Amino acid sequence: MTEKNVKRLYAPNLISICINRKNGVDYEGEIWEEYDTEPKHFTSMLEAVRHIDDFLDELNFPQRAMVPRSFTKASTVETQRGRHRERVKKMDNLEAKNGEEGTFIVQIKYRQNATWQGQVVWAEQNRKEYFRSALELLRLIDGAMSEGMDGFTGDKPDLTEGRDDAAGQAAASKEGDRA
Repeated sequence: MTEKNVKRLYAPNLISICINRKNGVDYEGEIWEEYDTEPKHFTSMLEAVRHIDDFLDELNFPQRAMVPRSFTKASTVETQRGRHRERVKKMDNLEAKNGEEGTFIVQIKYRQNATWQGQVVWAEQNRKEYFRSALELLRLIDGAMSEGMDGFTGDKPDLTEGRDDAAGQAAASKEGDRA
């Protein structure tokens, strides 16, 4: 593969999810980001999501579109604002950090509707996909790890589902015009 064909992402909030082993139906591994010299270890994908969300909160990028609410004084908005980390890079090359089973470089562009939107590159296959939610990101990673190339595809909404033939064809035609 030539250097110009390699898919790369550049952003202040890049995350490398390194999958080291499958743990039953879940995965174990490490999360690397450019602001720490040590990875965050996870033993389930839920734990990985929590680590990533905490990192994005500390970095304050991208900002949440919805602020979590609580009835306790300890989690007020002012306390949340005080947690932000300065953006001082300690590591330059996330591409050098690889998982034993798979590596996924993730850029979260938005945090809207209480979830994430962005893009992910499967480093071993040099394939990029976009995701509209944290669940879709997890499905992409799981699909890549369990099914290979066929499993690493984003879902396209079926605009014809639940419509009669004329309305369904019009919606499909309109989507085709946008592509």
